[in-house]
Amino acid sequence: MWKGSTLSLLLGIPAWCAAQPQGTLIDRIIAVVGREAILYSELTVRTEQARQGGAALGPAAVCGEFEDLLYEKLLLEQAAIDSVVVDAGQVDAELDRRIRYFSAQLGGDQKLEKFYGKSITEIRAEFREQVEDQLLVQNMQQRITADVRVTPRDVQRFYNSIPADSVPLINAEVEYAQILRQPKPEEEEERRVRRRIEEFRESVRKGEKDICTIAILYSEDPGSAKECGELGLVPLGTMVPEFDAVAMSLKEGEVSQVFKTQFGYHFMQMVERRGEYYNARHVLMRPQVGNPELLKERTVLDSLALVIRDGGLRFYDAATRYSEDTESKDLGGVLIEPNSNSTRWDMSALDQQTFFVLDKLKPGEVSEPQLLVMPDGTKAYRLLQLISHTPPHRANMKEDYRMIQQAAEGKMRAAAVDEWVGNRLEGTYVRLNEDYRQCRFMHDWTLQEVND
Repeated sequence: MWKGSTLSLLLGIPAWCAAQPQGTLIDRIIAVVGREAILYSELTVRTEQARQGGAALGPAAVCGEFEDLLYEKLLLEQAAIDSVVVDAGQVDAELDRRIRYFSAQLGGDQKLEKFYGKSITEIRAEFREQVEDQLLVQNMQQRITADVRVTPRDVQRFYNSIPADSVPLINAEVEYAQILRQPKPEEEEERRVRRRIEEFRESVRKGEKDICTIAILYSEDPGSAKECGELGLVPLGTMVPEFDAVAMSLKEGEVSQVFKTQFGYHFMQMVERRGEYYNARHVLMRPQVGNPELLKERTVLDSLALVIRDGGLRFYDAATRYSEDTESKDLGGVLIEPNSNSTRWDMSALDQQTFFVLDKLKPGEVSEPQLLVMPDGTKAYRLLQLISHTPPHRANMKEDYRMIQQAAEGKMRAAAVDEWVGNRLEGTYVRLNEDYRQCRFMHDWTLQEVND
């Protein structure tokens, strides 16, 4: 989440945790860790975020947020000692990602600027240092836990240590696969779009038209069109390989040839390059697909479903051979849950359409072709196969090993962090404001405190 420093957030903290001086409190230092200070406003923003997330803000919760800040400042202090830095391009890319996200949440850049009362440029400048610190904290955390390794014996010991009445209840889960078919436009439509975008590209190259205007009026990339086609600074690997390859071949200000990706036809103009990061403006135009092409793919899937049900072809082999979903086809169509990187999906986390289709299938059964609207707005058809269905149950080593392994690893990482904090506090100057010494912390943050 982003942090801010508005007056409304300063009013969000419970009165118990800071004695208010006479007059209006703007901000003050409430702790120092090495050369890093913690401001009152930082804690109020943290507690307000927790409150908005539904947390009960009692004294213990506020103290917990405060200790999290102490820990982060200790990581930043150690990063300075170890000369750990974050690449400027990485900071820019993260800033761009966050601004795009919050712009989308609020309904566009204008509403984002209105919300903050600042321009996008000013917002970037205000949050740049904060984002850099967050990336540094992440890097330091990874260093601390880099050597943590969990063996099967560790996992078994961890599971055995859980009291019987505390073993977590697992929701109903499924494993499923898909065969996805996306309709192809007719050749004449491909040629029409190619001619059109070539004309636009040539007018930009000759200086007759501005790429910004063309992007706003004609580009079919909804994420960048309203930004004059500009992507913001992105690292290599963010875009599809064909896009990266063209970007890396251009000099600043240069306009590319028209090229094709899975999304359609593009041309781009390079804005700037910083090592393996680049910022470019681009125009995207997609050949349109009609109902005949869409129904053709439905017919293909109808035929495949019949062959699979008759035993003439395994779903796995059909997906490998005929599916057009690049992320799942090499896995026989099996879908991977992105948060856990597992093949098992919590039924309650599935989108509504997928839930209702799978809920009617038995393991091994194949659905009828389902119309699907893709994230970019195009339409496709897919077949779904339910591979397995696990009813709600108490976690066990056979069915839930990966989840238990992750929990065991998390506990070992936490232990590594606790040991690291304890060692660093022995030689790090820490001073807390008197108002916060009543907190019951996980660590003794006053170990090296110098009393006045």
